[in-house]
Amino acid sequence: MNGRLFALLVGIDRYRAVTPLQGCGNDVAQAAEFLRGRVPAQRGPAIEVLLHEQATREAVVDGLRTHLGQAGPGDTALFWFSGHGSRAAVPPQLWHLEPGEKLQTLLCHDSRHGGVPDLYDKELLLLLGAVAATGCHVVAVVDSCHSHGATRNPQRSVADLPTAPAVEALLPQLRQAAARPPVEYVSLAACRSFETATEDWLDGRWHGLFSWGLLAAMRRLGPAATYRELLTAARCEVEQYSSRQVPQLDPVTPGIADQPFLGGRVRPPATGMWLRRSRHEWRIDAGSCHGLSTGADGDDPRVAVAGTKNEARILRVGANHSVVAPIGWEPDEDTQYPVVLSRVPIPQVTVAVEGDHHPTVELVLTALGTAGPTGGPSPYVRPVPGAASAEGPQLRLRADQPGRVGIRDRDDAPICPATDVSGDGARRLVATVEHLARVRRVRALTNPVSGLAGAVSLQLVEARAAEVTAPAHRPALLPGPDGAIHLRYRRDRGRWVAPTVFVRLHNHSSRQLYFVLLNVTEGHRVHTGLFPGDHVAPRWAAAALHGRPVELRLPDDQPVTPGARTRDWLILLAAEEEFSSAAFELPALSGAGSGRGRVPRGVTGLLGRLGLAAAHRDAGAVDGPTSDWFTLTLPIVTEVPGSATVPAGGVDDGQAVAT
Repeated sequence: MNGRLFALLVGIDRYRAVTPLQGCGNDVAQAAEFLRGRVPAQRGPAIEVLLHEQATREAVVDGLRTHLGQAGPGDTALFWFSGHGSRAAVPPQLWHLEPGEKLQTLLCHDSRHGGVPDLYDKELLLLLGAVAATGCHVVAVVDSCHSHGATRNPQRSVADLPTAPAVEALLPQLRQAAARPPVEYVSLAACRSFETATEDWLDGRWHGLFSWGLLAAMRRLGPAATYRELLTAARCEVEQYSSRQVPQLDPVTPGIADQPFLGGRVRPPATGMWLRRSRHEWRIDAGSCHGLSTGADGDDPRVAVAGTKNEARILRVGANHSVVAPIGWEPDEDTQYPVVLSRVPIPQVTVAVEGDHHPTVELVLTALGTAGPTGGPSPYVRPVPGAASAEGPQLRLRADQPGRVGIRDRDDAPICPATDVSGDGARRLVATVEHLARVRRVRALTNPVSGLAGAVSLQLVEARAAEVTAPAHRPALLPGPDGAIHLRYRRDRGRWVAPTVFVRLHNHSSRQLYFVLLNVTEGHRVHTGLFPGDHVAPRWAAAALHGRPVELRLPDDQPVTPGARTRDWLILLAAEEEFSSAAFELPALSGAGSGRGRVPRGVTGLLGRLGLAAAHRDAGAVDGPTSDWFTLTLPIVTEVPGSATVPAGGVDDGQAVAT
């Protein structure tokens, strides 16, 4: 961090209306000690501590507004809460903000006494968002039950509120703010919204297990560790003592969570998969729902630690994680390793290298044969002769002129223009081909034996003029004869206006499911920003982008002229257990092999076109070897009509989403 630190640390062991706790004051004292040792005196730290009776609802809200509100551009504002948490039903007006059917709450010292309410997670989102809007960096650490969204001990649990709060009883700005894009900040939470957090006797004192594990990770990994790395390490600490809670990071998408604790330069993750020790075995947080499968004898899939030749063999593939065995090396059990696939079972995407200029062909074949992380063949593509099968190769690399190669599809239509493969060009070409192969694998994800077929649906709903939040019950749009939703620009006062929709995700089953919504674009980008991952309650609906409208525009580099069009594929992944969405993130094709990171500038995907960013919830591997998963794909065509009249609202009559 470059500026000052403003920290509000709240620890509550004694309550007026609910059972006491034992370790919250110790959590806050340890956090304050850590911060004073980490932050240079000339940068603060300006730490305000509210303990027990001091931490009334009024004092906590005032501290968030007044103390943290002093932070400005370049500064960091930290909110740390250790105490009881609970839940309450969602008011009907706020359904689009909570996929879990319950709001999460923090209990202040005087909550539930004399008419004083809990502090609701949506109020906390509003208060921290106001702080972040000043331009400072904001981070929240919440160690309470149901904390992902907002009692530390199941034996001292606090009952859920039986009724939904009246919106009028909450902070008056909440109703209006619910329609606006939230300001992003980093959140580290002790557990998922439906779980309880634990406190235990640790190092001679009572502590919240998550606070203790997070501070241990901060000391061990040092000041350069990112929030994502710290959360992964803290999760490992928690798993040693409890199987009831899974710490959570928010947001999951690459960006602000990939900077050091208390702020700094964003360092994008080297990969979307991590190898870590969990429950006496080595695991990676990817499974069959990510496209992994076991191979035949001698064709076992493997992963390699990014940037090294250290490999691990995949032994068992579950729905959301896989068990692996290191090959010829001993990992450190306290370290989490970023990994990439180094070998996957055939079939990979087949590629033919064709052309009259044989030296160029040989150069590309050599690059394909050494493109793997450990110097072996590419794990994603397999060179084949042009007539290897009745259908032919899935991709064609055409080398018709010296030193230049173009990429074409199975039908010989161009995907990329011919590029120079001299010097490092062959490696960049192979990286582009691998990128195309990975996107194809995502689009082909399917589980033909899933029992969840019919249990979920994905709907697009027309957004009407001046409408800012998703309607709960309006009928969905219907697909055209080609199975796609066709959305059209409309003319308004001499200019083209892009179509706008809401996206609803439904869980029709009687059990809780975990949803991730992928967006695959014609620019060969895969993004999870619309709905990066959350649990959706039984017979409940969730809304993408917190219920805000989604405007589907042509990419910025494509002129809005009659006949212009683009296509997106929305893929809903639903699973019985939580899984990581980070492994799906892929940049647009323009960024593949460029070395610019996982989310390059100029992204042409749906989220990149709209400039939208949303804070969502992270995911991690959970036990459940028999858990089921399912995918549902919805194509969307956005087009500019010719002279034909378009219905008001920009959506063709009768065109909507399959359910």
